[in-house]
Amino acid sequence: MLALVVGSAACVWDDVKAAKELCSFDAVCCVKRAGIAWPDKFDVWCSLHPEFMDDYEARRMAAGLPDGYEIVAPPPHEVGMHGAKGNIARREPYMWPGMDRSPGSGIYGIKVMLTAGYRVVAAGIPMNNEPHFIKHEMWGDGSWNGLENFEAGFKQAIPHMMGKVRSMSGRTKDILGSPD
Repeated sequence: MLALVVGSAACVWDDVKAAKELCSFDAVCCVKRAGIAWPDKFDVWCSLHPEFMDDYEARRMAAGLPDGYEIVAPPPHEVGMHGAKGNIARREPYMWPGMDRSPGSGIYGIKVMLTAGYRVVAAGIPMNNEPHFIKHEMWGDGSWNGLENFEAGFKQAIPHMMGKVRSMSGRTKDILGSPD
């Protein structure tokens, strides 16, 4: 089984187009703001920030886009006091065993789909400081300054993704390889 995991980097739509030209997917997982804009039905909506999910879901519904997805977030004890918020269907830890740092929401989406038994193609998850395609809640201007915060977790996650994940862009493509 193969899943497309869709992040929020500015390159996401080019990545999605290229990925869909290569193959078809058994499931689609949108990460954070990508689920607001994904034009079609999708299967899983993930975030390390469940406190934003009610707003994201309302924005998707206001745009008249399809529902039917499962919202997945970490257990409340892993993400602090805001972890209990949101319409969360399933809780999934955000780190693999042996990790002590967060790898970021895009890598979390990959982990959720790997845990469900899928191989993964990542689109819009380059793990560089590329801007997001929707303004970011924290920085407001579309920038993503989170790489330094997630670098250690990303490096810890790499061995768990090797051989099971390919990426369409950026450092994740350089490290994990591109789909063939």
